[in-house]
Amino acid sequence: MTFCIYSGLDVANSEMSIEHIFPLTLGGSDAYTVNVSKSSNGLANREIDEKLKSCFFLATNRKKHGALGHRKTAVCPPKAKITVGGDKSVVFKFDENDLLQFYSNKRKKIIGLDEIKTDGASFSIEEQISIGLKFTAKVGLAAGYFSYGDVFVEHTKTDDLRALMNYAGSRYDKSNFDKITSTGWHWPYPVRDLDSNMHRVFQIMNDMFNSSFVALITSAVPDKIIIAVGILGHLIGVIACPANCDAFPKSGDHDLGHVAVLNDKRLQTMSFRNCLKKIVTYSGEKNG
Repeated sequence: MTFCIYSGLDVANSEMSIEHIFPLTLGGSDAYTVNVSKSSNGLANREIDEKLKSCFFLATNRKKHGALGHRKTAVCPPKAKITVGGDKSVVFKFDENDLLQFYSNKRKKIIGLDEIKTDGASFSIEEQISIGLKFTAKVGLAAGYFSYGDVFVEHTKTDDLRALMNYAGSRYDKSNFDKITSTGWHWPYPVRDLDSNMHRVFQIMNDMFNSSFVALITSAVPDKIIIAVGILGHLIGVIACPANCDAFPKSGDHDLGHVAVLNDKRLQTMSFRNCLKKIVTYSGEKNG
């Protein structure tokens, strides 16, 4: 039997499979994986990863980073209902700079800004507003287990993260969801004034790495582990989950917390203290 961090259950070894903590289509790496049950793996892929990778706000980032899966399928523009003037044949299309543009199938051309201002445009996109929160919780579970093992399981309120991960999905349990005491932020909601300073640090980290990353911070609040997740240069969510941070290792690569950065499918890990040092250097160079 092997423990599955997504379900919180011991599962027969034959029913386990390799899960990329970040899927390759969202900047993941074969070096950054955990073992979870096959059913949990498939569910997370269908209900979270696949929905997130097709989101409008990540399309350009995925295209620029060449974030392809095992099948090397090209990044497709997001689907949307678009009308420019009376033209309903308009779709999103990547231009030569990997930026999204309005493209008219009827007129066989990209529609410029002047034309859009003159004719007017409207478009609607179907997206789950909670998908960033679900993904942050999923990555938090897997990354916490990858970095801290049983310490993470025994000293973190992982049921909160599972309830958030399963929200509005086939494993959604309202009674579990109502018990959540974790707090946080996820795109596209505004940040509370109380969290603005910490969020500014995460935004600088996101800009500095310009890749997919997860930070597990065990030093900011004594009774909570802070989980911050970015995807290919886009800060996606932050969760403060109840935890006994005194039980976590505090030396070496875990000093103040642990950070995993994925760049060009390579995994780099560091302590949060060293990450803060990089932030100071990066901010000085950027502002100086």
